[in-house]
Amino acid sequence: MPAFAQTAPTNTREGVRQEIKTIREGVRTDIQSAREAFQKESTERREEFNATLQQKREAAKAQIETKRAELKQRLQKVRDEKKKEIVERIFNKLNEINKNRTDHFSAVVDKIEKVLERVVSRTDKAAGRGLDVASVRTAIDAAKVAIAAARTAVQTQAAKTYSVSVTTEEALKAAAEAARKALHDDLAKTRDAVRAAHDGVRKAAVALAQIPRVDEEEPATTTPSNAAPSNSQ
Repeated sequence: MPAFAQTAPTNTREGVRQEIKTIREGVRTDIQSAREAFQKESTERREEFNATLQQKREAAKAQIETKRAELKQRLQKVRDEKKKEIVERIFNKLNEINKNRTDHFSAVVDKIEKVLERVVSRTDKAAGRGLDVASVRTAIDAAKVAIAAARTAVQTQAAKTYSVSVTTEEALKAAAEAARKALHDDLAKTRDAVRAAHDGVRKAAVALAQIPRVDEEEPATTTPSNAAPSNSQ
């Protein structure tokens, strides 16, 4: 009996150890699959976004050429050649600024989404170790919605064109200021959407950082008494 009493617990511990190992290997496989799926989806979304953005840019470019010709036609009623040149420069500058800023916003959103990918990866690892990541998942979902909204805002802004309304020579200055303001206001709305995406990802990262032991490594031993993550690195 004494010999048997010592053997049984050893066999039990070995069985539990093997079971835990099998479960963890399965969790790792699931996490890796989920991570790869998310990264693939992110890549596909970026490619689709860039393709749509390019289409909108091409359409805007054609529209700019049409509006440039219309502007030249309307400016024929203006006698001051210097004022004509100024209005045409403003027209070109406004549309150039819009393209440059939407290019910038597009690149920023790409970076924001890549940060979210890292947050998702760390969250998956934490979930695989049995940590409660429900609050992080909620924040991640909100961040995804904000990123999608930011991309839509960038695409919408990229499709816009700006021109100066020509009525009378005396009204040219006010018309130019109105065009500048329209661009400024539109870019501010797009910037707000991009900032909301940034804030969404930041909140997800903060929620993840608040989970105790989130970045600790899985313990080397897997006996029931040592199932919790250790403090060793």
